[in-house]
Amino acid sequence: MNHPMPRLFPKTGWEEVSVEPVDEPLVRVADAHPRILQEAAYQLMGLPGALAEGWLREGLLERLVVVADGLPDGVALLVWDGYRPFEVQKALFDRYVDELVAVHPDMPADAIEDAATRYVSRPSSSDHAPSPHITGGAVDLTLCTPEGVPLNLGTGFDAFVPAAGASAFEDRPGEVRDNRRLLFWSMVGAGFAAYTEEWWHFDHGDQFWGNIRGCAARYGPMPRPA
Repeated sequence: MNHPMPRLFPKTGWEEVSVEPVDEPLVRVADAHPRILQEAAYQLMGLPGALAEGWLREGLLERLVVVADGLPDGVALLVWDGYRPFEVQKALFDRYVDELVAVHPDMPADAIEDAATRYVSRPSSSDHAPSPHITGGAVDLTLCTPEGVPLNLGTGFDAFVPAAGASAFEDRPGEVRDNRRLLFWSMVGAGFAAYTEEWWHFDHGDQFWGNIRGCAARYGPMPRPA
């Protein structure tokens, strides 16, 4: 699957998308499919409140199974993060804000927060504009070997740099471009929406997805799984 990716542009206004919630549970990523592996990235980073295993909305995980079934031999999916509790979202946002303040000490606080949202959504459990990951409708993942070794997609996870943009390697033929195209078309073909700034982030059913698809969101905020 080596089709060129389309030009992707930031799409604002996702918080204004209406939410028409469905009754759909969070389910564990583990054991969903032999080619869907997981690594609790934020627990490994030591973030407060991070979960020890991945959780996603049931319908989203069913679509990941479709993606896994369609991958070439020797390629699997590695899920880094799915459902994300509020306290983890807040820790990520606050940490990135602090990094930006250190680099731009004279920038006004509201401008710093706006800049941070390029890569980290504001922490929110609001019914009207929840952070995407707290809905269980957002997933961070990569391609990997059957043993869980990540393939080369150009940057690491949560690398908040321009090279992390989904189509950043489109003009640079090679392994990274091919891998990004494979991940992008596999996910989009299963009904996911890609996030412009992060090659690893995809949405289904949340407001990000609704904003791109031009429809209401299906997933609102969810409580932390027991």
